[in-house]
Amino acid sequence: MADAHDLPWQEIDTVLLDMDGTLLDLHFDARFWKEHFPRRYRELSGLSEDEAAARLMARFEGLRGQLAWYCLDDWHRALAPDCRNGLDLVELKRELAHHIGYREGVPEFLDALAGAGKHRVLVTNAHPASVDLKFEHVDLKARLDRIFNAHHIGAAKEATVFWDRLAERLAFDPDRTLLVDDNLVALDAARDFGIRHLRAISRPDSRGDPMETAPFVALDDFLAAVRTLTDE
Repeated sequence: MADAHDLPWQEIDTVLLDMDGTLLDLHFDARFWKEHFPRRYRELSGLSEDEAAARLMARFEGLRGQLAWYCLDDWHRALAPDCRNGLDLVELKRELAHHIGYREGVPEFLDALAGAGKHRVLVTNAHPASVDLKFEHVDLKARLDRIFNAHHIGAAKEATVFWDRLAERLAFDPDRTLLVDDNLVALDAARDFGIRHLRAISRPDSRGDPMETAPFVALDDFLAAVRTLTDE
């Protein structure tokens, strides 16, 4: 059984990196969507707890894995009419923004990739406004070479077409590319596209329970990855 540290760095030129749950601790997003947003939506809409929960659950379950699930504009169009004074999801996220932060070892890992001459590319499903908010609280943008957003590409990473369209915008050899992502469906799609090196994240939320990542090996210790990278 291979482990995360078996990566043949000499055979990798491009490192594609997810943001939420991979580079950044998913605790912020988990707390926002599971606790903060449902509570604030109830307050702003005046709906009963059961009715508000039913409306949110219908959207969560109906859109999961689709680009619309990640789109703050779609959430606004669907739910703002319920709220007498409107609904600004970015401002609601700002109320919890002090929880935005890196996963352990990520800055060192990104710097080591740069030192080894690897191309660091962010590939994210997050809405651009959410990405901008994260960039206000961590210096992630300065540690990346390129950024690609599913909302600009027009498909979520769970769809193979995302990877087809990415290849039209970014010159990379799938056989010499690593993708690190906590989204197993996205990893499946990337594998179908032909990306050779794939790593999952087993504990995207530092305060949550670990998840099963099979058939993908998990790369959870970024500091250990730094050591293997600098030893090459």
